[in-house]
Amino acid sequence: MSERAYVRLQAAYRGRLGVEVGLFVAVDHLRRAGRLTASEEAQYLDIDDWFLTHLPNPDFYADGNSVGAVTWFKEPITAAMQERVESLCAILTAHDVAWERVTSGDPGTVVYEDEFQVGVVPYVRDEPTPLPAGVTLTPTSGGSKRAVAASKVRHVLFDADGVLQDLPGGWYAAMEPYLGERARDFLHETWSDELPMLAGRGDYLPVLAASLAKYGVPAPVHEVYDAVWKNIVLIEESLDIVRALKRNGYGVHLGTNQECYRGAHMRTALGYDELFDVSCYSYDLGVAKPDPEFFTRAAERIGADADTILFIDDTAKNITGARTAGLHAEQWDFTQGHAALHALFTTHGVDAHLTA
Repeated sequence: MSERAYVRLQAAYRGRLGVEVGLFVAVDHLRRAGRLTASEEAQYLDIDDWFLTHLPNPDFYADGNSVGAVTWFKEPITAAMQERVESLCAILTAHDVAWERVTSGDPGTVVYEDEFQVGVVPYVRDEPTPLPAGVTLTPTSGGSKRAVAASKVRHVLFDADGVLQDLPGGWYAAMEPYLGERARDFLHETWSDELPMLAGRGDYLPVLAASLAKYGVPAPVHEVYDAVWKNIVLIEESLDIVRALKRNGYGVHLGTNQECYRGAHMRTALGYDELFDVSCYSYDLGVAKPDPEFFTRAAERIGADADTILFIDDTAKNITGARTAGLHAEQWDFTQGHAALHALFTTHGVDAHLTA
């Protein structure tokens, strides 16, 4: 990197990228948590839009910043920029969020540059740190936040099975190679046995192994589990909507009933931990849908009031549970078509279309 100096205004806590979150993200964390006053939120939106208008938007935001880059201003910062960043720093100070001004001649590997800033991939990343009280760690979008700020709904919580993912041919067909016509009876029995594990109580694989032995299935439990429970196909159009919501400034979260093994597969192999801001798996929350407590705990984990969250699920009883907990909720599954999902979003004032 050149001899030029670069400056970054950042909060004194590390986020998901393993580095201290930038000034704009830190203020947006306060906004998402509902901690800003009306005047502070208006000021933040004006400043954010000013920067979007007067500075180019780094191209690494186009795919959700998959490279994990952060931006640094080139020094000297213009007077107009300095005035506005000082106002944002004042907002952080007013909410007891510590911040610092850091300078460097070599802050990382440059992946983007324009007249005012560089985007770099940091040389070193560390674990996220504890957050200021009342702040939930979620990424923020590169676009204007005004549409979200004007909407009652600021977060969307998605179910997984039937909404984001599918088991090709269905559960019964997946088990038929092992059990033939008995697949249906077997699955209903093992699903009943699985219920405590959905709430994080017990280990499902020994339970499944015992059920297979009872039905005389000689195949190893891991073979059956991988062939059936991990036989998941992602619904790409649904995932595109998740990405569009994130790009448009909404919090996007996962709320799903899973025991720990399938949940771990979804988190890592399917990439859900990278896709969603906050993940709410029943085995981790200690309670399963449709219990309203699932949704109460999910809202607490998201760090938002229940009535700012819209829940999408394919099962009617889960919709009832969510509404009982105070969330907005709509029933939808991918077989209804994604135009129907967009229509549901529209009724709640949510823009799920990808914008520039």
